Amino acid sequence: MIYLAEKLYGIIYMTSRQVNLSIINLHSLKVVESATSNFFDNRSYEYKHNIETITTSLNGFIHLLKDYGVKNYHFWANQQSLDAISARYLGEQIYIRTSLRVRWLNTSQLTYYKAAAVITHLDNFKKLSLASTFLLSLGSERVSLSHFNKQKFASTWNIDLGAVQIHEVSAALKPVTSNPVEVLDDYIGSKLEHLRHIFFGKRAPSSLIIQDATALNKRFIPQGKSYYALNSTEFDELYRKIISSSDQFLMDYFNVDENDVARIVPYFLLIHKIIKLINVKKIVVTNITVSDGLAIERADKIGISTSHLEEMIVTAAENIAGRYLTSKSHRENVSKIALHLFDQLKKIHHLGKRERLLLQVACIVADIGNYINQQGHYRHSAYILEANKLIGLSNEENQIIAEVSRYHSSESPESQQPHFQKLDPEVQMKVAKLAALLRLADALDDSREEKISKISVSLRNTEMIISAYSNQNLALEKWSFSNKADLFEEVFGIKPILKQRRQLK
Repeated sequence: MIYLAEKLYGIIYMTSRQVNLSIINLHSLKVVESATSNFFDNRSYEYKHNIETITTSLNGFIHLLKDYGVKNYHFWANQQSLDAISARYLGEQIYIRTSLRVRWLNTSQLTYYKAAAVITHLDNFKKLSLASTFLLSLGSERVSLSHFNKQKFASTWNIDLGAVQIHEVSAALKPVTSNPVEVLDDYIGSKLEHLRHIFFGKRAPSSLIIQDATALNKRFIPQGKSYYALNSTEFDELYRKIISSSDQFLMDYFNVDENDVARIVPYFLLIHKIIKLINVKKIVVTNITVSDGLAIERADKIGISTSHLEEMIVTAAENIAGRYLTSKSHRENVSKIALHLFDQLKKIHHLGKRERLLLQVACIVADIGNYINQQGHYRHSAYILEANKLIGLSNEENQIIAEVSRYHSSESPESQQPHFQKLDPEVQMKVAKLAALLRLADALDDSREEKISKISVSLRNTEMIISAYSNQNLALEKWSFSNKADLFEEVFGIKPILKQRRQLK
């Protein structure tokens, strides 16, 4: 097996119920070996009560990775049930016992990796997503519903109906009501209420892909396959059977133990409501997981493949910009100019492809605060973004986007500002560099009239000459540029100078 080691990548992924190991061939994206250790019981969903079991499992996985000769591996974990401080404490406890550093994944990242995996691995996804298709991912703390149409990602919504809430509500209802299923059905309906106005009147038939439904996977997906398809009529028949059955029947029927059976009826209630809400005709149950998405990202990062899945992140940014009624033409023009500056100035900013994506996202969302108030809109943009995590971005990356948006206008990052002080020094520099680039780009379309057709950039010692090609009056743009250029000079030690170039007609 050693001869395969250079192709293999190890992914350890932990939830509040179990820890999984997948050894994946990055060239084929096929799983070579996998292992799972369950540590959840009905007494607790909390990591901290299972630390010894977790670390014993992790050390066992490390030995298995060594047996396969796998030197390239990483450890991720679901952070949905933990705040930042608790995650840091738990990560340190695990590191002391295993030497593994955990990479925590927030809800938006989990949604992104799960969707990326389905897009890549589900055999008929391209055909399904020609028309309206939804992906329902059942998580420990939240459920995500993502929409695809014309083979492109369209939008995503998070629903507070994860396994933890369902377990707690189910346990609380059983002793106090004669019909807990009916009450639970009402509870689930209340959590979906915010989606009703979105889908009201939209009755075109849809397909629904269901992910992370352990019981359904065990019952229906054949060995060696990644999915099972059924129509809405078949699901309705199964639904009526399941919600009226005993726990013992459900355990036998789905081949699950007492720790999993409590989730079956609530999830069937949820799926049934989703099917009615979005007019589902075809259902696909898949066992494709977040680990598959992590492997795809790794293959992209080291150049084995190119998936273009980052388009989902840009689409999510466009969605929030549209929701807050920003100018599409302005954000497109600013993005074009800012990315050109980024590409031409690589030798002075030393940032990579990921930071280029963050700059593009910041260009799209920086003005959303105008929806609340034009005065101090950049501050409003920042707190809206802090409360609305973008799909596919880490907590740190979301914070960078929020801070760059805060500083894209008249306010500059300063050491005494609390929100800037709390950032790590490396993150502070990324924020400052990206904000400096965005400010120049934003100034060059200050009139929102797209007067400049293109720019060219040249560096001369301590000056950067930006030649703006336009036959129109750029007085406003020049004034704005002079006001916004200070941050660039302060960060890079280079003075930006704007010169207008006339175009031949």
